[in-house]
Amino acid sequence: MRSAIACFRVLGLSAIAAVGILTGAEASAQATKPTAQPAKPAAAPAAVAAPARAAAPPARATKEKIPAPVELGGNDLLTRDGVVLKATFFPSNKGKDAVPVILLHSWKGDRREYSALAPVLQQKAGHAVLVPDLRGHGESTQQQIGNNVRTLDAAKFNPADFGRMVQYDMETLKSFLMDKNNEGELNIEKLTVVGAEMGAGVALNWAAQDWSWPPLAGKKQGQDVKGLVLLSPEWSFRGLSARAAMNHPAVQSRLSVLIGVGERDAKAVAEAKRLYSVFERYHLEPPPEEATEKKDLFFGNFDTDLQGTKMLGRSLPVEAWIANFIQLRLVKQNFPWSDRSK
Repeated sequence: MRSAIACFRVLGLSAIAAVGILTGAEASAQATKPTAQPAKPAAAPAAVAAPARAAAPPARATKEKIPAPVELGGNDLLTRDGVVLKATFFPSNKGKDAVPVILLHSWKGDRREYSALAPVLQQKAGHAVLVPDLRGHGESTQQQIGNNVRTLDAAKFNPADFGRMVQYDMETLKSFLMDKNNEGELNIEKLTVVGAEMGAGVALNWAAQDWSWPPLAGKKQGQDVKGLVLLSPEWSFRGLSARAAMNHPAVQSRLSVLIGVGERDAKAVAEAKRLYSVFERYHLEPPPEEATEKKDLFFGNFDTDLQGTKMLGRSLPVEAWIANFIQLRLVKQNFPWSDRSK
């Protein structure tokens, strides 16, 4: 088997490899554990204890215990237009140092697509991970309209439906994480969004929306998304276009971005490179000796014809690169926590 670095032909990803929080082999080993592939979202993988240390006192072991995943539904994630979102939340044990990560699935998919990645980010890296079923997908198919209930079907979605996904679903997910921030359970200032295919389009468009909120009465409303991971992104998906987002100054230059794609699909590579070429205009390449600290744009091709979340949970080092990217560009960066309820 080729090494993790050889499997991923990269533009500037040596900086990520140097972080070393997780190797491709470790990610693959964890991702292929039987408990990491639940039949349903509710059957979340069992918590994995921190690496054992000789003569570690019981008090420390208790402190480092990984919280169990929590299933969300009902009024937990009710959108402003009445859609009942379902999600799995993987809490962190790092409090105000925890990086919040939202994982967005592909079209006609659901949150089970991330059954390999979510535990890696929580258990190995200590992040607070929120994995939703977006409207019309998985278990998020009911919309309350007055006294009536409408069933949503993603296969019938038009551009306006995807727009509501960006506006209302993402607003609701962030509101949940904001409450956790104000309770001291994570740092919303380090918000990272991972999106695959359709989910990448949602992530891009919502990042632009998040950075468009002006301060209100001196209080910060948005500008919380700091990192984007785009797996097999497309310039336009069923009317969900990246054009407006890619013209937004903050999206162009203020975010750290990792783009990954399966290199054996020429069309998918062309789509991903089209987005990368726009980002590249606004992200200066730092000198090699400063790459680990300053490089904030990365592109890589995996040696596969698979795309999106289908690249996860296999022998490819996708989970490792995502975890190391977040460590480099979010954990190690200075984004101080603040109580946003005041």
